[in-house]
Amino acid sequence: MNRDKRQILGLRKWSLASFRGIAQYPTGFGKTYTAIRAIKGMITRKGISSVVVVVPTITLKEQWETELSKNKIKIADVYVINSAVKLHHDCDLLILDEVHRYAAETFKEIFNITAYKYILGLTATLEREDGLHDIILERMKVFDTITIEDALKHSWISPYKIYNVMVDLPPDELAAYKKADASFRFYAMQMGRGMEAFKTAKEWISSDDNVERGKAAAYYNSMRSRKKICLNNSNKISAVKTIVDLFPDRNGLTFSANTNFADLLQDVLGNVSLTFHSKLTKKNQDIVMKTFKDKRTKVRIINTCKALNEGLDVPECSIGIVAGSNSTALTFIQQLGRVVRHVPGKEAIFVNLYSPDTQEEKWLEKRMRGVDPLLITTLSLKGFVNLIKTEQSKLLI
Repeated sequence: MNRDKRQILGLRKWSLASFRGIAQYPTGFGKTYTAIRAIKGMITRKGISSVVVVVPTITLKEQWETELSKNKIKIADVYVINSAVKLHHDCDLLILDEVHRYAAETFKEIFNITAYKYILGLTATLEREDGLHDIILERMKVFDTITIEDALKHSWISPYKIYNVMVDLPPDELAAYKKADASFRFYAMQMGRGMEAFKTAKEWISSDDNVERGKAAAYYNSMRSRKKICLNNSNKISAVKTIVDLFPDRNGLTFSANTNFADLLQDVLGNVSLTFHSKLTKKNQDIVMKTFKDKRTKVRIINTCKALNEGLDVPECSIGIVAGSNSTALTFIQQLGRVVRHVPGKEAIFVNLYSPDTQEEKWLEKRMRGVDPLLITTLSLKGFVNLIKTEQSKLLI
């Protein structure tokens, strides 16, 4: 089935759900255009005259406005969620793009502050690690789901390979990790281990008992320390440089856990990259994106954190390098989606860097659950370099 027919089938499922519900479609399938089809169809079928589109970022707002203008739709207004929850809206159709975002305490007000007849939610995957997706499911159900595997099978996205690449912590950082890990395990044992320890710590952190409160604080502090050390593994900086240099003809993205690390990558990659994150002004963000898309410049890599997990639409991107991330499948799907948008002849490469024998390895395993094992290769940085060089040499023969 081609993509157009599948989008139409999805909208039929929406109609059977009384035009209320959530479409779970992977990035690259065409969530936005499916929603554009929905608006056009509802104008004809239901005579709607007003649409409110809510998005999580300025970048997505601009992309939506461009698509609406291109399709000559004049009845829709687009709002970033931060602004949308401060205004009362009255519309025929409410579209919530990246709907998983709107379970947060402040953002969920969008459901209460908006009067609507029909509602369409869009997301790559609704499930949140904190379980708050249940808040959204109380208001609307999932009516259609397409997996990454479905999209790959039908060539709605470009084929891709995933490489999980081990990057050892430097000796001093490894020693600090082991110390933090030992502290974490010590306090976790006193609170029950696993999820039981987590629940106990959540209770004790507000306890009137100074001992309980102190143990909970130590538990959280050691947990944060472990995470910070893994995500800021300084050996990953040179590893990213090595990988970027391996693919001089590819455009792509690096994903860091924080803005400081993204800036460090910028320093080592030099003039082939620019940094894009929330600390940049809107004007500077626009300059970065225009420079990146301008094929006359040397810039072919953007270093980002969470700012471009959602919203970037550059089909020419064919490599993604994750230098630091969390354990959620949602994050993986969004990041992968940035580099697998369909371009004839393109095969994308997606690299996860991780600190072996640490908690970061467990986060990666959780992120990869459900992914076809045949698409994943796990190896050392040296092994990865040798593999790619061997493959590249074969192409030259």
